[in-house]
Amino acid sequence: MKENKFIDLRSDTLTLPTQDMREVIYTAKVGDQAYDEDETTIELEEYCANYFGKEAALFTCSGTMSDQVAIRSWTHSGDEVIIDKSYHINYFQAGPSTDLGNILLNTCDTKDGILTVEHIEKAIQSRKRGNLFGNPKLISLENTINGFGGSIFPIEKLKEVFSYSKDKGIPVHMDGERFLNACIATGIPVKEYASYSDSISTSFSKGLGAPFGSIIMGNKKFIEKARRYRRWYGGSLHQSGFMASAALYAIKNNVQRLQVDHDNAKLLESLLKKETNISLNLYPAETNMVMIDTNNLNVTSEEFVRLCKEKGVLVYPWAPYIVRAVTNMNVTAEDIKVAASKILGICIELIN
Repeated sequence: MKENKFIDLRSDTLTLPTQDMREVIYTAKVGDQAYDEDETTIELEEYCANYFGKEAALFTCSGTMSDQVAIRSWTHSGDEVIIDKSYHINYFQAGPSTDLGNILLNTCDTKDGILTVEHIEKAIQSRKRGNLFGNPKLISLENTINGFGGSIFPIEKLKEVFSYSKDKGIPVHMDGERFLNACIATGIPVKEYASYSDSISTSFSKGLGAPFGSIIMGNKKFIEKARRYRRWYGGSLHQSGFMASAALYAIKNNVQRLQVDHDNAKLLESLLKKETNISLNLYPAETNMVMIDTNNLNVTSEEFVRLCKEKGVLVYPWAPYIVRAVTNMNVTAEDIKVAASKILGICIELIN
């Protein structure tokens, strides 16, 4: 670690473009995508649709835009979206979801973020239904599950929910901003995993290391609706190929290297657990996140984050007593070892 350098584990959105990616951005072929004339954006959308096994795809500015466009495309004013309360669409986007989409979020309280058929059925039965009332028109899932430390939505559970949704006539949207982390961790092919959703989004600006963008995929009818609402929400860009070129480079070159982030997260988890004199509650590191429960240290997450920053380690206060550390391509195994040592030092000071 260089002197005075912070080890930044706040998020995988903090990565910077590599030199190779910068070259691709500089030399990108561009046109006005508002007229469907930006060939790099078109190439990206066609590549991702094929990669995920969907009919069509739409490049968006951000994961939040993908989520909001998807909600608007599947629902009408007064409809209901069934979702786990921990998911990003509720945890961070409850305001825009209800304001832009004019929908109700019917939130389920699961123990692990895995929304099952039983949870969904209970949510449906939780209130009066009929033509005069709000009705569930979308089931929204998340993979990986951010609020539970980047945990993986098991494919068998996903199959059950998808089958149930077909019987009920309710589409399934997969908020998959870190979906490729789940594919790498499980070895499940992308097309197979994605097949159990009617629409799916993924981010280029997290573990894949691009500076911008997300993408939504689904059937052609859905994407045509999504194109309309992307424009309404200010996402119909012009020479978008500069951003699309970075995204295309990221998904072609950086998917397999997500395993390095997973290995580093497991290294951090193992080093923090190694100190037997400290009783740290950690979420299992299934992908690229480590969640630290600070209750046993008798400090809030905000205070713990402050102490870490003083030692040169940046982490994120996810909840009042939960701290999140996210590995990414800017962080090496050596950085992880230094960070773990500093975090443990803080813990020892707090319990003594």
